[in-house]
Amino acid sequence: GLPVLQVVPHTSVPLHLSDVSDAADPEAAAIALLDADAEQPFDLELGPLVRTGLIRLAAREHILMVTLHHIVADGWSLDVLLTELSALYEAFREGRPSP
Repeated sequence: GLPVLQVVPHTSVPLHLSDVSDAADPEAAAIALLDADAEQPFDLELGPLVRTGLIRLAAREHILMVTLHHIVADGWSLDVLLTELSALYEAFREGRPSP
């Protein structure tokens, strides 16, 4: 009858690819996908409480979508996540090893 924290040792979160590059307005199509994902509820019992996706707007233009349930991360955690993602992306883009 009481909430209990459960830490899952390892889980895999699939990265779903959506290609809207052929749409009349790829940006509007991407926004529609982002809005639709934000409306999807999370299953708190089964999880995962994170969803990811990559939306292809053009050959070299993509949007990384990361949707988190609010109980997964706070502002501090999100700052750490975004800082690390930025550092990894920059290193990858410049052909450097992972920092």
